[in-house]
Amino acid sequence: MAAQSTTVQVGDPSGRGTASGYKVSFPARMRSYSAAEIDAVVDVMKNSESQTQGEQLTRFEAEFKQYTGANHAFGVDNCTNALRLAAIFCRFQPGDEVIVPAYTFCATAIPFVAEGAKLVWADMDQESWAVDAADIERKITDRTKAIVVVHLLGMPADMQAVMEIADRHGLRVIEDCAQAPGASVDGRKVGSFGDFGCFSFHTAKNFTTLGEGGMFTVRSDEDAKAVGALRFNGCCDFEGKRERYWVPAMSNVALNLEGVWPNNFCLGEAQCAVGRLALARLDETNERLIEQANKVRSALAEVPEISVAKVPDGFRHVFHQCVIHFDGSAIGKNRDDLLDVLTREYKIKAIVQYYPLYRYPLFESRGFGEHDCPLLESWWDNSFSLPWWCGISDEILDYMVASLKSTIADLKG
Repeated sequence: MAAQSTTVQVGDPSGRGTASGYKVSFPARMRSYSAAEIDAVVDVMKNSESQTQGEQLTRFEAEFKQYTGANHAFGVDNCTNALRLAAIFCRFQPGDEVIVPAYTFCATAIPFVAEGAKLVWADMDQESWAVDAADIERKITDRTKAIVVVHLLGMPADMQAVMEIADRHGLRVIEDCAQAPGASVDGRKVGSFGDFGCFSFHTAKNFTTLGEGGMFTVRSDEDAKAVGALRFNGCCDFEGKRERYWVPAMSNVALNLEGVWPNNFCLGEAQCAVGRLALARLDETNERLIEQANKVRSALAEVPEISVAKVPDGFRHVFHQCVIHFDGSAIGKNRDDLLDVLTREYKIKAIVQYYPLYRYPLFESRGFGEHDCPLLESWWDNSFSLPWWCGISDEILDYMVASLKSTIADLKG
């Protein structure tokens, strides 16, 4: 008997959102807004002189920079455009390669293809499930221009190893921190290691700025000088002193990077206002997610068919998702058999995320279907995500764990 069909949020094919017929569904939001966050948005609507490019943006950028330890921080409209800015700064030429994890959301790779780079897929680490630094180094050629590192599911990649590799080979490093704000390695937060850090404030992330939003962190002062105009249609001041402020016009339009046309990637003031407050409670949110994950992981520790990612010493994994691997080979069962029972009999809407990017027809049709990722190939087809958000009750956590154990017992029986 097949698993039941679902009704999901309109326009959202991710599997999140409202779905009928389940005891535990997968919400579209990671957490709800606080009263203070709602009041901050209303205050901007009523009182802010500017609805964009104003005081809230300046403060949000300064607070985010201080929180992450990054040298520079720029608010943008989403993480995809932060990644696009990073790709622009790489200045790819025909034939240049960029190494990208094969296990990630598609937005990690698309901006680099759009800027003309050839994708080379990196495999996952066997224990942490983040990208494998050693595999990155194995795939470097004389055409490699940059490395993209994803702190996937809230797990930091081994940034010390990645940066040593990049320094030896003279490569740019881009950190995709969309799912890991607040994650760290030996106390240093993600987004402060590489040349660029790209953060998402989408509604499903650990904190959100009204559904969309992002931050672009930059290491070098020289790169940072070009970001402001690049994200705001090239608008900048005319050079020199002007006797009349309106002559020749209020603002100039310039190319900050030769050959690169600017665009509008700006973040609104209301989004910045709610972002500032959400950032202030990010550690609280992450601690709650870590606590939830530890309860699930501890309760499943003695189930031989189940494995979870191992968190290296000194790494702070902020558990954006609760991903589990099922090994039913001893009983002749696989992930799909497990989800059939879990969804049908126990009404838990687990989902499967992030098809290996090289398997998508989009990437295959563009010549990026070739891969050498044996660990991902052996692991992915039996992984899945439990419903996850910040603030799951102990009752629901216990129900999900008990149901998963019962499902495995059903499969064995």
